[in-house]
Amino acid sequence: MTDQIRLLEDSFDKIKPNAMAFSDCFHRHLFANNPEVKLMFADVSLELQEKKLVASLALIVENLHNPDALTHALEALGAYHVDKGTMVEHYPLVGRALLQAFEDFLGEDWTPETAAAWVGAYRTISDIMLAGAEHPNDFLNGELTFYEWLDLYGESSPTLHKLVESTTHFKYGAK
Repeated sequence: MTDQIRLLEDSFDKIKPNAMAFSDCFHRHLFANNPEVKLMFADVSLELQEKKLVASLALIVENLHNPDALTHALEALGAYHVDKGTMVEHYPLVGRALLQAFEDFLGEDWTPETAAAWVGAYRTISDIMLAGAEHPNDFLNGELTFYEWLDLYGESSPTLHKLVESTTHFKYGAK
């Protein structure tokens, strides 16, 4: 397991300097391969969605050694997505787009071992999120999810700025 975690951490470290471009690539793959999914994003900021993806991946990778906290966060994330219209059949579509984006960005570093690590990780992530989606009220309990916090405080949050800047090398303009 530690070899797989190392592969996930190392490959994500290679993505971080271009994290927003990576996220944009993910969304391009998702929408090109599944145009019907684009309708789900019609009333949301794609730029915010790209930051959410990057922040979520960063938090997942940073907590691979803390599975209990990660499990609860992913269950809550799955519960949150139910309210946004995400269905079971969307998870494989997202997984394919994510793997395509990793392959595009990692190039020759996208080895069979790295691919297998991300396939396994995404399978586990989606299984946990789907468990949360089955009983959303069990996981939300009136608390703000990470995404709701991001939506609520968004661009005005210094804490969010630090998180995004430290995990993605994205820099906010001067205030």
